[in-house]
Amino acid sequence: MATVRLSTKEVQVDDTVYVFDVVQIADAFEACVAAADAGHCEVDHPPVSKRPASAEGSVQNE
Repeated sequence: MATVRLSTKEVQVDDTVYVFDVVQIADAFEACVAAADAGHCEVDHPPVSKRPASAEGSVQNE
């Protein structure tokens, strides 16, 4: 799985961005994803929200 740390509290795994309220939970989730699938890690280290990564960069100036 491709994992990208977008900020201290946001971790992107493939096409999903996981948002956490505590940096340490985001750290634990990121470490978990390195060894297991995101679904398993999401149960052990629950995010406060998640969104499709395709929403990144979709802001348009009008």
